[in-house]
This record gives sequence, C-alpha cells and structure tokens, in this order.
Amino acid sequence: MGKKTRFALIFSGILALSVSTGTTLANTGHTDAAKKLTDLQKEIPIEQGILKSSVIQQLETQLHKGLSIQNYPFSEVNASAVNKAASDYLWEQEPNDSFNFADQLSYSKATVGQLMPYYDMDFYKVKVPSNGILAVGGGTTSYEIDLLFAAAEKEFGETGKLEYLGSDYDDELEIQFYQAKAGTYYVPVLDADDYSNSPSDLYIIATSFLDNVAPSKPTVNAFDDNDTAISGKAEANSTITVKNGSKVIATTKTAASGTFSAKIAVQKAGVKLVVTAEDSAKNKSAAVTVTVKVADKTAPAKPTINKVDNNDAVISGKAEASSTVTVKNNSKVIATTKATASGTFSVKIPVQKAGAILTVNAKDQSGNISSTASVTVVDVVAPPLPTINKVTIKDLKVTGKAEVSSTVTIKAGNTVLGSAKADAKGTYSVKIKAQKAGVTIEATAKDKAGNVSKKATKVVAKK
Repeated sequence: MGKKTRFALIFSGILALSVSTGTTLANTGHTDAAKKLTDLQKEIPIEQGILKSSVIQQLETQLHKGLSIQNYPFSEVNASAVNKAASDYLWEQEPNDSFNFADQLSYSKATVGQLMPYYDMDFYKVKVPSNGILAVGGGTTSYEIDLLFAAAEKEFGETGKLEYLGSDYDDELEIQFYQAKAGTYYVPVLDADDYSNSPSDLYIIATSFLDNVAPSKPTVNAFDDNDTAISGKAEANSTITVKNGSKVIATTKTAASGTFSAKIAVQKAGVKLVVTAEDSAKNKSAAVTVTVKVADKTAPAKPTINKVDNNDAVISGKAEASSTVTVKNNSKVIATTKATASGTFSVKIPVQKAGAILTVNAKDQSGNISSTASVTVVDVVAPPLPTINKVTIKDLKVTGKAEVSSTVTIKAGNTVLGSAKADAKGTYSVKIKAQKAGVTIEATAKDKAGNVSKKATKVVAKK
C-alpha cells in the first residue's frame, strides 16, 4: 500500500479494530501511541539535497540487507537463523515495550524485530552525537504488517529539539528525516493494522546521522604586527584555517576545550586576516575578519615600590595596569604577579635579609619591558638579647656576646658605664669602673639600623 494512502487509513483502522474486538481498554496504550506517531508525521516531501546521497544509500543498503532475512526459515525458535543474523544486523531484545526498556539502535547495523502478539509495541533509542540530521528507515518482510514508526522525544515530549523534515519511501522502504539537537531520542514501532502476525512476519529499523550544522564563527584574540601566533576559540576539535587574501598562512586544530593557537609569520599592520572553523563533517563556519593592529612598542613606566623590610613576606607597589610584574634578588626571580586594572600589585616573597637590593620591572601585553626600579630591604628586626659574662668587684670590663657589629652599651641604673662594638665573631668587651657588690648592670645591643635589643642583666659579685 502506498505511504499516502496508508497514512489516511492508519488511525481510523486502529479505532475500528478497537471497537470491533471489544478490547478498547486493553489496547489503550497501543492506540495512543499510534495516534501520537501519526500526529508526528505529515506528508512532507523531503527537500532535494537535504542529505548526501551516500548517507541515504548507506541506510538503504542496511535496510535491504535486513529485508533479506525473509529468506531464512524463521519459526518460533530458530537459533541458527538468529545467530546468522547477528553477524549482519541486530535482533530486538525483549522486553522493549516502553521508553524505559528501549533497545539501543546502531548506526552501523540495522535491527530486525517481530510484532507479536496483538498490540505489541517495540521501543528503540538512538544517540545523536551533535546537532544534525537524524535519518530513520524502516521496512517489513510481510504484507501482514502495516509498519508505523517515528522518531520522538521521551514520552512523546515536545521541547523543540527534534523537528520532522519529511520522508521518502517506496513500496518496501520508508526513510524519515529529522533535524535534531544532540541528545537521545526514541523510535516506537507498531503494526498499524494489528492483524495476527506470525514469527516470520518481520520488520527492519535502521538509523543514520549527518552533521549538517556549521560551527559558530570563531572568536579571535587581538593580533598585532609583532605577533608570531594567532589564537582564539572555536568549536571543539574543529580545523581552523587562517588566510591572508586567498593564501592560507596557517591551519591548526582546536583542543577539546575549543581553544586554538597557530604559528604564523609576522604580518603587516592593516592586513586583514580571515579565520574559519570546519568540523569533521566538512561544515564550515562563517568567516571572522581580523585587522592586524600596530604593535604597542611603548615600554611601561618604571614601577614604584613600597618600603620592604627584613620582616616582610609581601612586596607591593604600582605598575602599568594589567602588566606582569617580576621581582628579583640579584638575577634570581623571587616572585611574579599581574598588576590590577588600577595598576596596583602585591605579591608574596620569601623574607629577605636586611640590606638586600630587590629589583622590579613590568612587562606589558605586547612584551615591552619597563626600566628597573629597586628597593633596599630595611632592617627592622632588633638584635637578639646580649649575653654577659660574670662580673666581680675587681673587674674593669664587661664581656659577652651580641649581634655581629652591633654596639653594646653597659649601664648601672641610668648611668652609662661604657660602650663598645661587637667584633666579627659577635664578642664584645666594654671598659667600666669597678662596681660594688650587688649592683645590677644592664647590657643592650644596637644594630646599624638603630634597632635596640632587650636588656640583659647581671649582678656584680664579690669574687
């Protein structure tokens, strides 16, 4: 029966069958599914060129291969035939009578199934890997089956992800075409006339997919006449082509994240580069044009640096907005950071020794480097507590240890008894007048930066 005639009779035939058999309640699900399938399909002739002929041929080959199963002597149980079929196509796996128990369809092999007993419905699912055209083909080996099938969203939902484009058919086969967004879809199958079928009354279902959706236009990062690489973002795993006029100057493939970077020769300012993305199905994006800018050849101003002392674990200051700030101690890089949009920077550094000279420069996005600013690490740490050796009433000097090169001062109360400088080994010797027994003397150490230690004390002994 022709497709156009068949569609006109399908639903009325099912309703008549329901009433005549008195099983309206029993086959409600079957009838509802039939109605939804007929509603999904309209008499839309498929547009020429909507699918490549090779895709249709592949689908027809799968279907015709499946239809050849009628040459096998199928019966209720025919294990040898099923095993033979398994190498050429798939066989439906029961139970598959609902969306939740749908069998998985393969793009490489057709699936053969039976519609038994009365009101049997089979459900299949197919995964669409990306936006494109889903083709679903079906046919039957038997005049007893008026095959009805369609692609649908789960539970016949309508979210706009699946658009019926039309169908093509002959006396044996029907192929339906859908524009689909990436996702999983379902193919319910049933016998529209639902007369008694035998095990040899078989149907075949096959699917094919064509990515016909071009990638979005790439985005390209700013590019100037000093750059030797062009970068940006486009569809993941697409091929990027960069042209100067008609000449291809670079090709590369985007990463799984969609980013790309391709080396190119330095281009003149004002030149217009054309960038496109092409996916694996040869769909090409719209072109984006990038004008090569004049490179920024002006170095940033010299950074300013806030005071740094030998107790600080952070260095801060100001530099050109968004420039990269590098901090060195001699030739060793001890920190890098990026200045904020307002031009401030702050970065952690290891605590530095007093007197160390730190240098800082800023590099802008064009690679221009500022002149170097420097800062000397200030000593703000007091010397450690000095030590005092034993002092008796006969001693005319006080000895002990203190920070190297620090100045040690000896007092008795508010009276300064004397002072001296600790040597390179940290020992000191301060001349004093002889003190009475029981007098408490104090010692402090002051470094070159003027930081004074805490007081050390010693009581003068008789002997």
